[in-house]
Amino acid sequence: MMLNSGTGMAVTLYLEGRLSSDGDCIELPLSSCALLLVTNYAGPSSFHLVFVKPDKLNLEASSKYVSISKTGLASTGYEFTNTASLPELITNVVLPAVLDSAANMVRSGLCVIIRHVIKVAHSAAPDQGLIDLLGFRQGSLRMCAEVSGWTKLCEVELPNSVTQLVHNVKAHSGQKKDDAAVVELPADLLKLEAHYEKPPKIHNDDRQRRQELSRLKADFSDAENHTDVLQSVRVDGSHLVLERKTELSHGWRKICVRKEINGVCKGADETAGMAGLSLQDESRIGMSREQMNTVVQKLTYLDIKLVHLYSEGVEMTIADFCLFSYLYFLLEALQFDLCGLEDHFPRILTWLRHMVTLPRLESASTLCGFEFEKLKTALLADGAKQGERRVRFTKPSMQEITEDDMELSRRCRTKHKALKPEVIDALSKMKDCGIEPTVGLHPCGTNVSLKWDTFPDCVNPKEGKVPAKRVERKCQQLENLVTAVQEVARPGNTIVDFCSGGGHLGIAIAHVLPQCKIYLVENKEESLAKAQSRMAQMNSKNIVLYQCNMDYFVGTFDVGVCLHACGSATDMVLHQCLSNHAAFVICPCCYGGIQRTHLLDYPRSRMYQDKNVSYTEFLTLGHAADQTEFNIALEQQGRQCMNLVDSDRAELAREAGYSVTLTSLQPLTCSPKNNLLIGQKHCVASS
Repeated sequence: MMLNSGTGMAVTLYLEGRLSSDGDCIELPLSSCALLLVTNYAGPSSFHLVFVKPDKLNLEASSKYVSISKTGLASTGYEFTNTASLPELITNVVLPAVLDSAANMVRSGLCVIIRHVIKVAHSAAPDQGLIDLLGFRQGSLRMCAEVSGWTKLCEVELPNSVTQLVHNVKAHSGQKKDDAAVVELPADLLKLEAHYEKPPKIHNDDRQRRQELSRLKADFSDAENHTDVLQSVRVDGSHLVLERKTELSHGWRKICVRKEINGVCKGADETAGMAGLSLQDESRIGMSREQMNTVVQKLTYLDIKLVHLYSEGVEMTIADFCLFSYLYFLLEALQFDLCGLEDHFPRILTWLRHMVTLPRLESASTLCGFEFEKLKTALLADGAKQGERRVRFTKPSMQEITEDDMELSRRCRTKHKALKPEVIDALSKMKDCGIEPTVGLHPCGTNVSLKWDTFPDCVNPKEGKVPAKRVERKCQQLENLVTAVQEVARPGNTIVDFCSGGGHLGIAIAHVLPQCKIYLVENKEESLAKAQSRMAQMNSKNIVLYQCNMDYFVGTFDVGVCLHACGSATDMVLHQCLSNHAAFVICPCCYGGIQRTHLLDYPRSRMYQDKNVSYTEFLTLGHAADQTEFNIALEQQGRQCMNLVDSDRAELAREAGYSVTLTSLQPLTCSPKNNLLIGQKHCVASS
């Protein structure tokens, strides 16, 4: 292990990277570069970096690395190590990661770690307003990539596609001028370009427009601020155009007004008033103060346009740092020659040109070893140099890209909705194909109760802030899963509670099976905070918390469980269990939320695929499966569809060598989503 300098109580960040063979540079993936930029922006003294070289780094993997100068990190504590030297709990997750030994908690994944960095830095220096970088309601990059198209783009798609693009560009760096290499641009960059073309999505944008309008009118009426307003005004033909920037803790907020002025300028010099130049005072604008005042006072909030200046709207967030890092290394590979990118990505480049004017970002980039001045010069120069890289970019065919693929909202896409005839047709097809669900019994029969009165209070769901009227039903749900886990688990097993939420299930299992290690895997920090509080009360030594996306947990385990994992999350849990040859106890939920992801497709089993059950038909079953509320007309149909969806999951496991039981929670009234899948590898069952 190579060490640079210690940093006292600094938070240790584990990120992928290695020292170059000549010892002058650090080679690392784009995700590590994004984290490095945020760390240096937020305050590097609060963090200690551990660059981890993967043990199995082949030539293909190392080609995905970029390089930064080591001298840029002179003021930062850092060291180099390898996977074998990592703390055991860190080896269970994908890097980057943070280990909080005191809380027995591991955080993993680019977005989770960047958000954590901002919160740590904000605690150290609250006056800097760093928490604002987490956006409205601290929601920037909060949702996991499986449900948020925006997070998936920033955390998964762009790092991969831009890395490949950088590699392709470098592969043609020696191309002759008359033999320009043709390099196809990734569709992910086209999605980002289209995103910048859309109006910004702003919560309560009418209110913000009204506030900006009030501020504008007040400033124009104020003698001291009147000149500043005039400096932001120009006349374009028959329109008055006003662009104003308000400085924020980080970056700017920009508004634009374009207002018809025909008739208002009557009496003013026609040539001066319609020159279309950037004018600094009344005489150059060609309007008197009174005429200007008439225009301004007639403005309404509908005339105020909030400019899409940053990636998530009108204010800078952590997403901008990720995107800036990726695009910096693309331009670096092009030797800061735009190579016709202006033709394909004018809005992305407009955003980049704004970003390079931010002084604090420049300082942070320099600390990262970025050649910021070269980037800034290339972007802000009057004429971009062309032709030196001998690369010609082309766009990919967009025929295979759907509207859903272009959706970049923070939250999940709209659920599939099916009409009654479509549900009937899907059910008829399943019947014609001979697909009939088989429902079995719980391994404990009807004896699924737990003695809650003998448990510590902190184990009871009521301590997890479950409303009083739901506590009994929550206890009944937990009893079905806990007793099933007791049947399949063995002393010393590692049991993972996926989508653990506040830890109701995992904490109960940890109490009844103290000989087992229990891992709680959950993306939401607030939920894990509840679990952490209950763990402290029960003085638990066998529970570890993991804040990460499910696919970022890569540790081995023996039993996987989940209670009401929403939609496709259930299938990700099942995939994790099958990949680890682990037993599973799974209670699905939100069947209508099932959708394709970058990790999953539907239907899952070969049997359903061989029966030619289409993706749309499967989603239709999922839509109807959510109609299982008690005492409604469609309850029976909904239960049938629920069983058909879960039969696909059961069949997938059987095809992987499992014995599987599809059963129901007892009593059924404990939840409308009351199916339970219990599975074990045949070799485990036979022992």
